[in-house]
Amino acid sequence: MNNVQRALLTIYLPITICILILDNLYPGVNMINYIKYTIIISLFIVAFKVKKNYTEQNFMTLAIFFAMFSDFFLVFCSTIPELSRRVVPFGIGGFLIAYLILIVTYQKNFKLGWGESLAIIPVLGIFLPHFIFLYPHTNGLMFYGAFMFGFVLCYMTWTSICTIFRGYFNPRTSHLIALSGFLMFICDIGVAHAIFNPAFSNSFVPWLKNIIWFSYIPAWTLLVIIIAEKNLLSDFKDSK
Repeated sequence: MNNVQRALLTIYLPITICILILDNLYPGVNMINYIKYTIIISLFIVAFKVKKNYTEQNFMTLAIFFAMFSDFFLVFCSTIPELSRRVVPFGIGGFLIAYLILIVTYQKNFKLGWGESLAIIPVLGIFLPHFIFLYPHTNGLMFYGAFMFGFVLCYMTWTSICTIFRGYFNPRTSHLIALSGFLMFICDIGVAHAIFNPAFSNSFVPWLKNIIWFSYIPAWTLLVIIIAEKNLLSDFKDSK
């Protein structure tokens, strides 16, 4: 682990804990949402500035840009009641693009063996019960949009786990990719409940926000750590 990667862990893990505490002490306060948005901006700046040795790292940085773009609508605009609900589709669309970029990045050496086949079980095992519970609360275009996003989310999570078996990235990087993808998956299941679950959609629920942000910040921090990796691939060759 290099100095940039150590610094990222040292800075952003405590920040994650602080956000969890603040969401419980001051639930729904706008200033905390400004802090949250500042966090993803700072992650993008680090990802953009850090020296990259591989084309894959440029794609990952682009994915973080779209996450930052999305959070403008989902996090920053949530402080403006007149806008918050109307701009949610833009935020979801941005994350859809981010995940498609990550899918393209993680698809290298694609194959379908026993490991890849088994990896789909925990993904669908977690996703389907939540989807079955939430889909009655969606309708029309919202349902089709949620279905498409859910499919892309599941595929991104699955293919991130499958990097462990494909041998394109080195083992350490593959495990970081898998963990990052899985945390994004957990985060978005929480977000789905915050948007569609009638028990949570019209109120601030601290424990649900804790699940979302405890997975969200580490997920994207891990991606920046991967971007800062000097030996990304299994053969340690520059992919450019």
